Amino acid sequence: MWIIALVAFVVVLSRVGRIGPFAWDPAWRTRRAALCAPASPSDQAERILARRLADGDLTVDDYYERLSLIQAR
Repeated sequence: MWIIALVAFVVVLSRVGRIGPFAWDPAWRTRRAALCAPASPSDQAERILARRLADGDLTVDDYYERLSLIQAR
């Protein structure tokens, strides 16, 4: 009974991301590659714009104007 509970506990923890990924998980490489992939310069610029909007440095109109310029490139 304890072994079943331990296995269930490990499976639940691996699914919610608290431990793992395990080598026997077939999708671990794709998840790891997605997490480790470098962000493109436009992604970084969009994050900076969003942060500046959240901080109140930009108005909504300024944000959308600059975002459209970034996405046009």
